Amino acid sequence: MGKVNIVLGITGSVAAFKGAELASMLTKDGMAVNTIMTDAATKFITPLTFQSLTKKQVYTDMFEEITYEDIRHISLAQRANVFVIAPATANIIGKIAGGIADDMLSTVVMATEAPVVICPAMNTAMYENPIVQANISKLQSLGYFFVDPKEARLACGDVGRGAMADPATIFNTIKEILGDRNETANAPEAIKETVPEPVTPPISHQYSLAEMENHLRNPEVARLFSLVNHALANQLNDSDRKMYLSFYDELGLPVDVIDFMLKFCLERGKKGNAYLRTVAQNWAEQGISSIQEAEEYVGLFNNEYREILRYFGITSRDPIPKEVGFMQRWLKEDGFALPLIQLACEKAIMNTGKPNFNYTDGVLGKWKEEGISTVEQAHVLSKEYYDNVKKYKRPAAEAKPKPSKAQNYKGRKWDYDKLNQLEKLYIDKKVAE
Repeated sequence: MGKVNIVLGITGSVAAFKGAELASMLTKDGMAVNTIMTDAATKFITPLTFQSLTKKQVYTDMFEEITYEDIRHISLAQRANVFVIAPATANIIGKIAGGIADDMLSTVVMATEAPVVICPAMNTAMYENPIVQANISKLQSLGYFFVDPKEARLACGDVGRGAMADPATIFNTIKEILGDRNETANAPEAIKETVPEPVTPPISHQYSLAEMENHLRNPEVARLFSLVNHALANQLNDSDRKMYLSFYDELGLPVDVIDFMLKFCLERGKKGNAYLRTVAQNWAEQGISSIQEAEEYVGLFNNEYREILRYFGITSRDPIPKEVGFMQRWLKEDGFALPLIQLACEKAIMNTGKPNFNYTDGVLGKWKEEGISTVEQAHVLSKEYYDNVKKYKRPAAEAKPKPSKAQNYKGRKWDYDKLNQLEKLYIDKKVAE
């Protein structure tokens, strides 16, 4: 993967010192850490601390040292392999959820395509506030990762959930995300053709001991753990059990589908929990409820989806979930044949100069409105369009020579009768004098 670049966001919380510890751990592991601090964060810890730990400039002002070649919020966003906000206050979570970009940190978050890991730190009452929880749920549904806060004595003196997770826990989460992405990047082509890129969020529900014991009374849950133990050839820890239980309980995937999914991933060398969560989330969104549907989905992923990517000239990666959403609608809901999709892809590249799923979707949407179902019909529609353009195009007006200033000069247009009359009046006046 080369040098790993981490963008670390620090917000105004007493847990900012933990952010410094995390920066130190990441740097010692050989990662390049670029730190962005909000104005409130600088009241708790100085930028010099992070600069000393990371040996990198710390960014606090969006308008500082902006140059054409290196506009800060764009270059930092593009540079990141993982974007981490630790600690993350209720304020920054609300900003991101609301699409607000009014400082350096929130602006860079809006511009990045890297996985974003958010580590909340706040008072228990704030963390449990329904608005904050709604913002967290919204961001999780959009693909943001969260490292849940732990229960501890908070700065305000209260005891409860809200303290930022330990830097070691956050560090391990980052490594897990990077490990899954590195596996995808280095996988052989035969493996890369079959699994989506892990960008959807992890399952967030935290099962209590009582809930786990209650679920274990369900024979299907007991069968699930037995199948997973057999597939992995080892005993599950509590965290693993909670994850697989969430696939069954939260996502609604049947036990046999989970077993099939796990074996499918293991056969292709994919065994990281973050990756398994991503695939489970994706399969749940596709409504997969049987092994037959899972097999059909895997086959579709291998064939039609990869073929459409080739139309765009993309052969080095898997489709991301957003692209899968487009392709699934074109193939299943709209019923377009591959040759027609290929023509739309070619038009997108010809008109935008790049693989453009949104443009292709617009072309196919127009064809659907016109009832186009074959390449021949699409060519006829295009010919009719261009014929109409030529028909109604105004002919260019003939260029008329522009008169010179001398020709337009009004003083040259003499009235000689009036001049003679004026001359006679002048002479008569002189004679009378």
